[in-house]
Amino acid sequence: MNKIYLTLFMLALTTNIFSQQKNCNCLENLDKVIEKTEINYAGFPSAVTEKTISKYKTLVKKLKQGAVGTSNPRACFKIIKAYVGYFNDKHFDFEYALNDDSNKEYNQITEAQFRSTYSKIKPGSVEGIWTNPDSSIKLAIIPKAKNVYQAVIVKSNDVKLPKGLVYSTITKTTGGYTFDKYNWITPDYPVRIRGGLLFLWNFEIWGREYPTPMNAAEKTELATWKNYNFGLGISKLNDKTTLLRIASFNNDNKIREIIAKNDSLIRSSENLIVDLRGNAGGNSGWFYLMPYFYTNPIDQGPSLLRLSEENKKRTMPKIKSFLDNPPTDPSLKKNYTPELIAINKKAYQEIPQSKAAFYPIPSMLLTADSIAKSPGNIALIFDDLGGSSTEFFFYISRQSKKIKRYGTHTYGMMDYMGMSEETKLPFSDFYLVIPDTKASWTDTAPINGKGFQPERDLGHLPHNKWISFVVDDLNKNKQ
Repeated sequence: MNKIYLTLFMLALTTNIFSQQKNCNCLENLDKVIEKTEINYAGFPSAVTEKTISKYKTLVKKLKQGAVGTSNPRACFKIIKAYVGYFNDKHFDFEYALNDDSNKEYNQITEAQFRSTYSKIKPGSVEGIWTNPDSSIKLAIIPKAKNVYQAVIVKSNDVKLPKGLVYSTITKTTGGYTFDKYNWITPDYPVRIRGGLLFLWNFEIWGREYPTPMNAAEKTELATWKNYNFGLGISKLNDKTTLLRIASFNNDNKIREIIAKNDSLIRSSENLIVDLRGNAGGNSGWFYLMPYFYTNPIDQGPSLLRLSEENKKRTMPKIKSFLDNPPTDPSLKKNYTPELIAINKKAYQEIPQSKAAFYPIPSMLLTADSIAKSPGNIALIFDDLGGSSTEFFFYISRQSKKIKRYGTHTYGMMDYMGMSEETKLPFSDFYLVIPDTKASWTDTAPINGKGFQPERDLGHLPHNKWISFVVDDLNKNKQ
């Protein structure tokens, strides 16, 4: 197959659109990233210690040498990405928005050429013909070099995404596939192949058409991503069990709507399965499930703010807003207690003068008026794409007596957070956010890079068997 694709690449017309490209002073940008990381990043004191300081300094010296004289933003991105990658924290986010055409690549392969050339594709390979949820775009994923693949558009209804455009570059690493897009260079965000479905983390999903097309269940899953629905859906599996699929927490409004619309269905079920596979987080849509899983007050734990001057300045207005604007949601309002107000007032007074390394920011205790009789058993399903707020839901779910957790370990990216404020860099097309707080568990049981592990490991089973296993297990273990 190597000979075939090399021949194809020699024959295919691969071009770039040449236009004036922006330049950047790489050393200036790298210096700014290092400066802000060392004073503001909540994970810096743990990552750079007496034992690791030599390794860190060696890396910084090497990267600075590479940055000298570098003005190409793509080359500079790789240098700064290597620095950010040292900390192994996906909340420590560095991205590059490609706003000019000079970075676009084209390949003139057609779908017919692909089908005639690539007739023998190994099972599980990323190669193939893939379609998006509304069938408006097709990609042919072809090898470009060793462990590097191009996803080329071979059909498009969008004039801004013409045929031949290299939509994405996918790289095979020791940890699995990662991707960049034609307009967006990212950290090593993961790609996963689940049967006939291709997940670009929880941003996009594509369905395989060739060589092995999707089965009926995979087609149904793909359809749930239409119109930015992000895989959200609910169904009755049997007379006792309801399945709620939440593949992303990027749209809380839709999660609230589907739960409200199906409240009677959920409450009439003995078992509720919440399928969170592929859910890399987003917001806090899990909160709308609390009326069903609540069995006792939920302690979210404090977040610990690293007390740099810049972090203090960013945090003080948030605490003041919390004090000045009590929540209006009835389920939260009752937990806005005098004790919580007093703790936040104390934090507001102490933080500006504190010389401590970290300060605990209090969080609201979550309570409900009653405990729902049904569903009596709730199963949460996780996999290795589950990150951020999905992992926080894993953490607090352990306080519910109704919930059981299934699947495989989560992604591992929730030790450090509080990264809503962008750190501006000299080159405006670079995007950097630095977490300024750490989770309550980080010092004693960190999860970055390894994730949370469900009590019931399903790693020995194919993904398409997980739901049936959970259904059977819930029936065997009635409370």
